[in-house]
Amino acid sequence: MSGDVDAAIRVWHEETSAAAADPESVLDYRWWSHVRAVVEAESAYLVLMRIETDPRWRGRGEASRMLEWLKALCDRYDVTLLGQANVDDAEGLGQAELLEWYARHGFHIDDSHRGGPLVWYPQRPETIA
Repeated sequence: MSGDVDAAIRVWHEETSAAAADPESVLDYRWWSHVRAVVEAESAYLVLMRIETDPRWRGRGEASRMLEWLKALCDRYDVTLLGQANVDDAEGLGQAELLEWYARHGFHIDDSHRGGPLVWYPQRPETIA
């Protein structure tokens, strides 16, 4: 895939709202409904670095809806989506459950990465070593 990463990230910013700045984080969290996420543009794909549902809304499918919206955005602009599937705290899904969640959403699981598993939608680009 060699789509329009710039257009995809522009839509991400237009259709999400900025989260309150966290002085302890350099990440650009944005809200989509009740889900807070960090999406960044790399040269050839988008990177979903974090995805967190507001604790009051967990278990209602909010993160799944956001992920499906993000996949549709990537499909529209012919862009690959890379997810960093690392568990950062004990409040959300465990590692195995997180990977199962991504797999249910059509992501290719890549556990060959030394720093932890990565997930690719629709698949890992052949040009990535």
